[in-house]
Amino acid sequence: MTQATALRTATTDPYEYKYDNKRDNRHDNKHEHERGTGSGAGGGPSLAPQVPAPPAHPHADALHAELASWPTEVGLPRCAGEFRSDRHLDLAVHGWGDAPAGPGLRAAAKWLLLGRALDEHVEQLRHAGRADEARRILRGLATAFGPGPDPDLAGAETGCGAEPGAGPFVRAARGLRADSAALAGPDWTARHDADFRAHLESSLDRLAATSAVPSVPQYLSHHDRDGAARCAADWTELAHGAALPEQLHRHPQLTDLLVRFAHLQYWMRDLAARGPAAAPGGSSLLRAVEVHEGLSGSAAAGKLAALCAAELTTFAFLAEGVARGSHWPPRARGHVRALLRFTYAQAHWTADAPGRR
Repeated sequence: MTQATALRTATTDPYEYKYDNKRDNRHDNKHEHERGTGSGAGGGPSLAPQVPAPPAHPHADALHAELASWPTEVGLPRCAGEFRSDRHLDLAVHGWGDAPAGPGLRAAAKWLLLGRALDEHVEQLRHAGRADEARRILRGLATAFGPGPDPDLAGAETGCGAEPGAGPFVRAARGLRADSAALAGPDWTARHDADFRAHLESSLDRLAATSAVPSVPQYLSHHDRDGAARCAADWTELAHGAALPEQLHRHPQLTDLLVRFAHLQYWMRDLAARGPAAAPGGSSLLRAVEVHEGLSGSAAAGKLAALCAAELTTFAFLAEGVARGSHWPPRARGHVRALLRFTYAQAHWTADAPGRR
C-alpha cells in the first residue's frame, strides 16, 4: 500500500466528504510516491497528489460574486497590484466547502482575504524599499487589537499615496472583529485577537530581518511565535459556527494537532514559494535546509516535501483518533475534521500555483 493510498484509507470514512475521484485517479496514474512527494504546477515536489482534493462549496459562485470585490469596497490599498481576491477565495471555498452557508463562512472568508491582502501589501512595500510604511500599517493594527486606546484614524489615507496609513486595514479589521465577536463569542474573540497580534508582531520581525538565512532551529523558533496558522484555525471555527470552549483548546491532544497544523501551513507555503515569492531574508525552511545542510535546491525541496508528507501522515492519524473518539464532544470531532480538510485544500491550492502564500 502506498503512502497516498494509506492516507486515503485512513481518512475516507471519518472525514465524511466526497472528493473528485477522477482527479485523484489521474494523479495516481501520473505520479510516483516513493518518497511521499509529487509534482505541482511548477514542477517541484508537492503534497497534492497524495491527498483528496476537497470539492468547492455548493455556493462557491455566490461567495465569489459577493466577496471578490470586498477588499476594494472597504478601501484597502491596491497599489500592490498583484492581489487576486478570487485566488484566495478559491482556498476558502475548498477549505471550508462543507461549512454552512451564512455569516460565519462569509466572515471567515473576509478574514482570509484581509490577512492575505495585508501580507502581500507589506511584502510589496518591503520590496519597494518602503519598509517604514509597512511598519506603520502593522503597528497601527497591533495597537487596534491590543490593550490601550485605539489609534487616531482621522488622518489615515485610503489610497495608494506616498505614505499609506494603517487606517483602511484597521477599519476593515475592526468591522470584521465586531461581526465575528457577535457570531463566535468573547472566548473566541480574545483568542483570535491574541493570534492576530502574534502574526502582526512576527511580520514586524520579518521586516527587520537581515539577508542572513536562519538556521533550522531559528526558523522553528520564529514560527512557533507566529500566529498566522493559529488564525487560520480560528477562522475554521468561525466558518463552521463551532467555536470551541477554552478547556478543549488547552487539551494536550488538540494542542498537539494545532502545532502540526501550523507546521504544515508554513512548510507547504515554503515548499511552494520560490524566487521573488520566497519569504524575506531567505527565512524559509527550504532555504534553511539548503544553506545550512549544504544541499542542492532540488535535494532540499525533496527533503522538505518528505518532511511535509511525514507530518501530514501523523496529523491525519491523530486527527482520526479524535474524530472517531466517542468520548470527544461532537464540536471537537467536527473541528479536527475541518482542520484536516483545510490542510488538504491548502496542499492543492499551493501546488496549483507555486509562489502562493
